[in-house]
This record gives sequence, C-alpha cells and structure tokens, in this order.
Amino acid sequence: MILNFSIGNFRSFNEIQTIDFRATGLVSESREVDENNIVELPDNRVLKVAGVYGANGSGKSNLIRGLSFLKRMLSNSLDSEGLLDALFSPFKLSSDFQNNNGYFQISLLLDNKKYRYGFTIKNEDSFSEEWLFGPAEKNETFYFKRKGREIELNKERFSEGDNLPFDKLRSDVLFLTFASSYNGEISKKIKGFITEKIMFENVPISVRGAAILRTELGNDNFTNRLIESGNKSIILEWLRDAGLIYEDIIVEKSEDKRRDTYIVSLLKQIFNNKGEVTGITPMLLATEESSGTRKFYKYIGRLYQLFSEGGALVVDEIDSNFHPALLLKLISFFNNPNLNKTNAQLLFTSHDTNLLDPNVLRRDQIYFTEKSQREATVLYSLADLKGIRNNADFAKQYLAGFYGALPVLSDYVTEEPLTQITAE
Repeated sequence: MILNFSIGNFRSFNEIQTIDFRATGLVSESREVDENNIVELPDNRVLKVAGVYGANGSGKSNLIRGLSFLKRMLSNSLDSEGLLDALFSPFKLSSDFQNNNGYFQISLLLDNKKYRYGFTIKNEDSFSEEWLFGPAEKNETFYFKRKGREIELNKERFSEGDNLPFDKLRSDVLFLTFASSYNGEISKKIKGFITEKIMFENVPISVRGAAILRTELGNDNFTNRLIESGNKSIILEWLRDAGLIYEDIIVEKSEDKRRDTYIVSLLKQIFNNKGEVTGITPMLLATEESSGTRKFYKYIGRLYQLFSEGGALVVDEIDSNFHPALLLKLISFFNNPNLNKTNAQLLFTSHDTNLLDPNVLRRDQIYFTEKSQREATVLYSLADLKGIRNNADFAKQYLAGFYGALPVLSDYVTEEPLTQITAE
C-alpha cells in the first residue's frame, strides 16, 4: 500500500509537498466511515481513498503527473536513454530554479514492511541523489544511498546491490531499476509494486509539445475476459449496484484476427404501454450506451483485478463522464471491505463536491491544491485546517471559500475581483 508521496521542483510544485494515506487520529461522526475507510494493521492505519480538489491550474494534475513520472523513470530509465531529459519539467517561476533539485519520494507498505524510496534530479540528464530506507530491528535504516554515480550500500540489509557492474550504471538510470534488472529481491519487489500495481487513468503527458491523456486501464478487454472466465454474474451485479440494470451480456469476438477485440451487447427489457415486459433487446455498448456506462464497464475488469491482487488506481478528473451517483458508488466500492479484500487504494482529482461529505470521506482523505503568491502549488489536507467539525457540510463550506482552493474569479464586464475567503 502507498503510505505517502512527496514531490518538489516539478512543474507547478516548488517546495516539497506531501499527500499522506496514513490516517490521522480524528474520529468520524459515523463509526462505519472509520471502519470502512481505514485499513487497521498492527502498526499502521492506512486510508484506502484520497481525493484532491482545487481550482483549474492549481496543480492537481501535476501531482498525478509527478507520481506517474516516478513510475515511468522506474519502468523505462534503463532501456530509454534520454528519457529523463525528455520528461523532467522543473518549476520555472523561480529565479533560482536551476539550482533546485527535483524531488520525488514514495513510502510503501509491502508485506507489512515499510520502505521509503526516492531520488532527486539536479539537471535534466542525471539523477543527483537516490535512496532506499527499509525496516531494521527497531527503526528504519538505509539500504542504499546514491550521490551521482557513487553508491553507498548497507550490505547487511541490501546485499543484492553488491558485486554489480557499477561501470554500466548511467547517470540517467535509477539504481533501484538497475539492481532489479539483476533480480534483486527487494529492488524487484519495490519496483514491481510501483510499475505493475499502480495504474493511471487520464494522466496528462506531453508528446512532442502536445498534451495528450494517457490511460493504463486499456479497453474493455479485462471486463470481457472476466465474462469469458465465467464471471458474468459479477459484472451484472456491479452494474446493477451502480443503477445500470441489464438482463444479460453478450460478448462476441471480432472477426478481425489481428487484434483481440470484442463486440459487447447489453440486453435490456422491452415494455409495452402498460409497463409490462414484452421481451429483451440488445444494446451495443460501443454505440448505443452512454460514455459513462462505457467507462464504468471498462473499470469493472480492472477493479476486480485490483480488489483481487491489490494495488492502486490513480485517476485525474475522475468525475469526467460520471454521474455523481455513479461516482459515489465507485468510491464506495473501494471503501467496502467485503468487496475490496486486498485493500486496494484510490487517488483521484475532482471538482465533484458530492464527494465532500463526512458520510463518504474523512477529513484526512480530502486534499486541496492552491497557488501561493509565487505561483507555486501548495497541497494541504482538510484535516490540517482547525475549527472544522467532523460532521460539517464540507461541500457547502468549500464552495463558500472556507477552505481556500477556489478560483479567484473576475466579473466579465467590470473585471472587479470577487471576494475570496481563505483558511487561516
């Protein structure tokens, strides 16, 4: 599980900011919210869901980009020379930005052991520092530390890093990736979780100067294969729980043998003028159902995988194409311990204030992004603000400006700024 993620000097982030999945000591008005939303482990209390709110341009998407950047460096820095130079984008609105290090750190709980891994970037073609800390007898200890291309090893804790061909380690390659390529047990475990168990949806990336949305959820095939494996009833049940009622699903392989594609039909009831059921008819998912239905159908296969194998789903603008009720149902899936048996996690950004409800999310599950006077993103939790009751109307107070993180709007005609109330 992800415990926290920190980022600094990357896009709109200047000083280091942290999003934390570790639950605070607050107690919700509803005991059920605490029981469902928190994973109680022997030495840790971890949140399953965290949502980020803020004005357009405040840096929400850049937080997601930063976590995606860490994943891509671990996945591809060894095989793609020049990838660091192509993808790293430091905070540019500081006269001293060239002397600041890009900073990325993630803390994980794997097999009930804590690991803290991170790196810094001095310039766009080399990693300046890299580190891995892990469990010891009492507290954490370093497993390796890197400065430039020099590696300091704790051979007692990280023996897999010894006797490697260090002369082959490029300055733009992460040492954790390098060590895992030689089948290091710990390095493979950490790299494997980040690169294989954290999936992204709607991640904005730049390709040749143009911004595109990247998804790792793929198409509907995970859901279709789930049906092929005899789990159609699960799909129908999840659709029904989301208010999408179908009698059956028909999945047929496309005649195009070059690609693994399917034609999906969802069967609905036909009614006469008296409201009596007279039959059923197929509705093509691709052309006759809404974009929200198609999106939820695609999610089911991946969510089933997450809830079976563990991991995390990271979604930018999760409310896109989703009705508020459908989105609430999706959040409830993650917080349902009977469904989410592996404690899979969800990190999302959104503008949908229906989720800002103490019966849905705790205060420490709600984060905000706001621009400072120097145009840098500041990230803070609702639990950081004083004087907020656990049973408050979070949505109403947010829209009233009590929490900050709102756009400063101007009148179209007079161009006089509206009043903004910010938190102390």
